Amino acid sequence: MTRKRWLCLPVLLSVIVLGCATAQVYMKPGINFSQYKRIAVLRFDSSFSSAVGQEVSDTIGLEFSRKGYNVIERSQLKAIIAEEQLEQYGLTEPNKIELRLAGINAIVVGSISRYDCFAHQQLIPFMGTIIPLYTNNCHVSLSCKMLDVDTGELIWAANGAHSMDDVNMTANKVLQEVLKKISREIPSS
Repeated sequence: MTRKRWLCLPVLLSVIVLGCATAQVYMKPGINFSQYKRIAVLRFDSSFSSAVGQEVSDTIGLEFSRKGYNVIERSQLKAIIAEEQLEQYGLTEPNKIELRLAGINAIVVGSISRYDCFAHQQLIPFMGTIIPLYTNNCHVSLSCKMLDVDTGELIWAANGAHSMDDVNMTANKVLQEVLKKISREIPSS
């Protein structure tokens, strides 16, 4: 391949990135989010990896803090209630009582339903030749819900999904894009 052809290759590769993103948000009408001062963010359910679930819950917790919420540490939550019990059974009456006694007004739960990448080859015509280009097509989708501790009602929810195709794409890079979209939709306290 001539030098001229190699100089054009980076331009060609930068055009290959494809993305498709969606986000949906629900906010219960008439809710004053300033009443939710102290919240707990549970580890997000992820059948792919507990580390991914932990990373997402940490990031979402940080974003809620930036929006003015007092997010309690997970170690504090474990001292109040067994997080696994809360994840498994939801907001039962005994759980509600324990959370209220600790001053927690709302909990944030979520799940990661897709977190994967598939490698594939694309054949790119380039200056009279065909160049094989190996890319990763990655997909992530997750949901996040805020529940009122007193009523157990859903007061805010966001679902996000994103797909990207690129040479150096990873599922974590796509996850960061989904988290950015959801973070923008968190209501201020």
